[in-house]
Amino acid sequence: MNHVLKNSIFILISFFVLSGCNIDKSVPNIELIQDMMESPAIKPQEYDAGSPNHSGMRVPPEGTQPQGFTPYRYAADFDAAKGNKNPMAGQYTEETLKVGVKYYTIHCSVCHGAGGEGGENNSIGAKMALKPPALTSAKIKGWTDGQIYHVITMGQGVMGPYAAHIPEKYRWQVVNYVRTLQQGQ
Repeated sequence: MNHVLKNSIFILISFFVLSGCNIDKSVPNIELIQDMMESPAIKPQEYDAGSPNHSGMRVPPEGTQPQGFTPYRYAADFDAAKGNKNPMAGQYTEETLKVGVKYYTIHCSVCHGAGGEGGENNSIGAKMALKPPALTSAKIKGWTDGQIYHVITMGQGVMGPYAAHIPEKYRWQVVNYVRTLQQGQ
């Protein structure tokens, strides 16, 4: 008798539990906790009364870095960038140069010219008050790969930084492409 009673109670509890499940999708769920269905999340552009600057956009805590971020250790020192070694030095393969050409054409050739001839010989650079230098000049040929990489990363003079536009590994390929321009290839 005890065994039959236990099975009956189990079946009765199972019935009540399963009857609470909504199998018919045309009937909306019963929302016991409203915030679980409608999150009070705020988009970055929205007004937020609880924020110090009333913006949903938050400034990350000081000293934090995104995952996978590697800080550039020569950020403030062009001369120290001489010691920055090109991990792709001498790798002038078709594959690496193709990437270098792509990013050079998109970001650099507008001001420095398609062949690195400088601002005076192309339509955009000629209109600039401070002409971009020729990348094939003796001055820039004398720079190390690390210094060219530094200028691409941090900018120099009126040229802004391209660290956000050209990923780190592709900047080295742009440096290799500039070296081929300097060799006249």
